Amino acid sequence: MKSLMRAAAALAVMAAAVAIYAGVAAGHDGGGKGRHGDRGEHHGNKVLEQNLAPSQPTDPHFHGVGPGGVPWVLNRGEAELKMDGRFELRLDGLVIPTMGNTGPVTTVSASLYCGADADATAVDTTPSVPISTGGDARIRDDSFTVPSTCLAPIVMVHPNGNAGAYIAISGFRM
Repeated sequence: MKSLMRAAAALAVMAAAVAIYAGVAAGHDGGGKGRHGDRGEHHGNKVLEQNLAPSQPTDPHFHGVGPGGVPWVLNRGEAELKMDGRFELRLDGLVIPTMGNTGPVTTVSASLYCGADADATAVDTTPSVPISTGGDARIRDDSFTVPSTCLAPIVMVHPNGNAGAYIAISGFRM
């Protein structure tokens, strides 16, 4: 009887060990593939994540680019750049408040600037994408340039492909 009880206890300990091991193994990502498939963790890491603020005509110029000629409001805007060159930008509700829509703006593009304000050359600029009259747009560029160093990064959203003006920019506005 004693040996039967010892065998049952040993079996219970082994079952508990297997359950613990299975739980730990399920939480492991299998060597970095995780939810990003075979891109791996290293290349999927975010190097930039910024909120965006709408521009006002009185805002300053940055990198030689000026604000749009009318005030804008923005419900939500964010930009993200990953080490693998994937750039994503989301705009929700970027409109001219006096009009309640985007007015003559039908497309937007985005640029990344790095370094001193005197440097007027963008690291990269996305192609233009449509923006809804309600101010919603999504930009996804899978081959965006990722510089080895980007101090003081600024993302600018340009109206109708006009890289000389911005209607939203890195930052926040209350």
